Amino acid sequence: MSSSRITPQEWMEQLERLQRRFRALQSKVRECKNQGELYGSSNVKRRYMLKNDVKKVEGKIKNLDGLLSKMEGLPRRYEITAGELSRRRGLLTRLKNNVVSISNLLARSRPPQDDTDDFNFSSQVEETLETQHLSNQQLMQRQQNEEIKQDQHLDDILRGVSTLKDIGYEINNELTFQGEILNGLEQGIDKTGLSIQRNTHRVRHISVEATSCWPMFIMIFLLFVIVFLLVL
Repeated sequence: MSSSRITPQEWMEQLERLQRRFRALQSKVRECKNQGELYGSSNVKRRYMLKNDVKKVEGKIKNLDGLLSKMEGLPRRYEITAGELSRRRGLLTRLKNNVVSISNLLARSRPPQDDTDDFNFSSQVEETLETQHLSNQQLMQRQQNEEIKQDQHLDDILRGVSTLKDIGYEINNELTFQGEILNGLEQGIDKTGLSIQRNTHRVRHISVEATSCWPMFIMIFLLFVIVFLLVL
């Protein structure tokens, strides 16, 4: 099987083998250091060989890093949860940091002058091997448990989204109702304005007609007075 098509289980198995290889390298470096075979011109060849071993481990780490990046880009395709990807990324990063520490140690031409910079990675290595004692079946069960927890979190999120959606519908209905009321008021105001304009126009028309007929009323009144006087 091509390494580009590796499964999550196979990736974990490769990491475990690499962790065991690192422990062996760590023990070898510690032994050389304790026996005084790590520094000095007489131990250049031994240190060179250890550096080559470190480079090989770094190459393996780089390969696993690339494969993990593919899984992080396509989690559904590889059927792996975000929590498991994060855990594996942490394991690989800590292993990488430990290898860098050994590489820095081998880069020295002489031992440190005090004990504060002494070679001691045992606690870090144990932490990176927290799942080494688990079988493949147990690892899959652990992953399934994490998937169940993740599904529960997703259900909670979906319920919250559904509630927000219902609230959004209610707000939209209320806004629609208020909009209809405002539209009715606007139409009523428009009708009232038109009615006022028509009534104003009628009043002006009547006023103009009344003004134009006023002389005729006066003449009729005077004629009536004259007739009344003649009769008398």
